[in-house]
Amino acid sequence: MNIYAIEIPKSLTGHQMEKYLSQIPIERQEKVRRYVREEDAIRSLCGSLITKFVLWEELKTFNFSYTYNKYGKPFIREFPSFHYNLSHSHNWVVCATDNNEVGIDIEKIKDIDLGIAERFFTPIEFAEIQRRPHYEQLACFYEYWTMKESFIKALGRGLSIPLNSFSIREENGVYKTIDQNSKLYYFKQPNLDKEYKLAVCSKKKISEIRIQYVNMNDFDKKCQT
Repeated sequence: MNIYAIEIPKSLTGHQMEKYLSQIPIERQEKVRRYVREEDAIRSLCGSLITKFVLWEELKTFNFSYTYNKYGKPFIREFPSFHYNLSHSHNWVVCATDNNEVGIDIEKIKDIDLGIAERFFTPIEFAEIQRRPHYEQLACFYEYWTMKESFIKALGRGLSIPLNSFSIREENGVYKTIDQNSKLYYFKQPNLDKEYKLAVCSKKKISEIRIQYVNMNDFDKKCQT
């Protein structure tokens, strides 16, 4: 499994924005332009740019278009067997690729009411959070939250799957769950940034993850290839 990560620039000049917009599909350009806030537009732009970067890295092509399942999960029309997934939170956009269905989720750790876990998680998961020392509970919440979100994204069914309709369990240091068809899914939580939690989900046990950090200059280099 590969993970690509870009730290989102705080701002772009008008020239830079137009230059990078010209490098992504028209439908994505239109989506980026619809954002009112600059930070949202840049985040969306980086998501499309990193997809383009990944496709060149792994498939050696810049020619692609998007298609979507009925829940809105995007796929690459020209490469239907290519599995990838994006997530973003505050300063980061991340993309995971795998040979199987894959989901990824990143969340910035911030103070919240942990009662949210009682509402949205299973009783077993909520009990595990409460069992932890107080100073570990918030991090544990985000570990479960990102794993559960990555699972939903791997299935490609979005919010049609309630977070408390499945339970993630740990066995011998490995986190796993099953879907409604009794298919097993595995999780991994690589370290990216101490202020964030990151989780990936796959149908196969995740033995190795390669994280590649990308910056805006990398996009320029690829487009000159």
